[in-house]
Amino acid sequence: MPPYTAKKSFLIRLARIWARPLWWGVLTSGNEDLVRADVARWIECIGNDALVPLDEYSRFAYLAGALHEFRNVVHFRLRQSPLPVRIALKKIYRPDRTILLESDSIGPGIFLHHGNGIMVSATSIGRNFWVNQHASVGYSPKGRPTIGDDVMVAAGAVVTGPIVLGDGVTIGANAVVVKDVPPGTVMAAPLAQPLRKRT
Repeated sequence: MPPYTAKKSFLIRLARIWARPLWWGVLTSGNEDLVRADVARWIECIGNDALVPLDEYSRFAYLAGALHEFRNVVHFRLRQSPLPVRIALKKIYRPDRTILLESDSIGPGIFLHHGNGIMVSATSIGRNFWVNQHASVGYSPKGRPTIGDDVMVAAGAVVTGPIVLGDGVTIGANAVVVKDVPPGTVMAAPLAQPLRKRT
C-alpha cells in the first residue's frame, strides 16, 4: 500500500472514532434520513473518487472532520434535538461561524460549496440546494425567499425579499435577484467590460 494511501486510511479510521458522538446525535435527532441524503449529495458534488468506496459512516466521518461547512448542515439537522445535546455537540464539533442557515425547512441534499461567508435565510428550501461562498439569501423588509428544488446560487449572488425561485433555477455569480424567477431560468449578472484606456 503506498504511503499516501496508508496515511489517508489512518486519518479515516481516526475520523470514525472522533465523529461517533456527532453521528449518535444524528441517529437520535429524527433527521437521520436527511443527513444520509446530505452525505450522499456531498460525496457526489465533491467528486473525489477515493471517497466513493467508503461506507456511509466513514463518508460522514470524513466530511465532518474535513469540512467545517458540512458541520453547519449537520447542526441545522440537529435543531430539533434537546438543547443540552445541541450545545454539547456544537462545542465539540464547531461549525463555520461565517455561515448562517435559517429556514423552516431544508430538503435533502443541501451542498455548501467553498462554504465561507454564506448567509441563507429562507421560508423554505427544496431538495438539492447548492450555494457558493459569499452568497446572501434573505430578508428584505417584506419577507424572505422561497426556494424550489435543484436550485443553485453562485458565489457573491444576492437573493432577497418574499420571492420564489422555481425548480431548477440557477443564479449566477454576483447576480442580484429581487423578483420571482420561473423554473429552469438562469439569472446572470452583466459581464465585466473593459474601460477605455487613458491616454
